[in-house]
Amino acid sequence: MARSLDANRPGGHMRNRNTAAALIAAGLLAALTACSSSDQEPKNVDGPKPPPYTVANKSEKVKRGSVDLIVPDATVDTAKAAIQDYAQSIGGAMQNYSITVVRDDADKVYVCMGEWAKDEAASKLYSGGRIKGDSWPAILMNCPDPKG
Repeated sequence: MARSLDANRPGGHMRNRNTAAALIAAGLLAALTACSSSDQEPKNVDGPKPPPYTVANKSEKVKRGSVDLIVPDATVDTAKAAIQDYAQSIGGAMQNYSITVVRDDADKVYVCMGEWAKDEAASKLYSGGRIKGDSWPAILMNCPDPKG
C-alpha cells in the first residue's frame, strides 16, 4: 500500500485533512459569493418563463409611464411573467409604471395589469401606498382575466 510523503512525517495526514477542509470551505465561500449579489433585482424563478410579447401604446412622462404588452395566448401566469420581465427594463428617473397585458391590441379588457413603483415613497405618492413590497421596486398585480 502506497503512503503519501506527508503521512511519513508526524502530523502529516492531519495537515492533508486541514488542507482539504480549507479548500472545501474556500470553494463553498466562492460558490455562495458568486450566487449572491445585492445589486441585482430578483428574477422570476418560481413562475413560467416570460412569453414573447409585443410592446404597444407606450407612453412615458417625466417620472411615470405606461405600456400595453400584447400576448396572444396569455394566461394569468404568463401575463404575470411578461409584466415582471418588462418591469426589469424600467429604469432612469421612472417612479411609477402601469404595465397591462392584453391578448390583442383591439382588446378593451386586460388579462393582467401590474402597477410598478420604484420605492416606498413613489408608492405613497402615485398609488396612495397601495403598492407594497418587502423589497423595491415592487409590483401590485390585478389579474381579472375576463376571457380566461
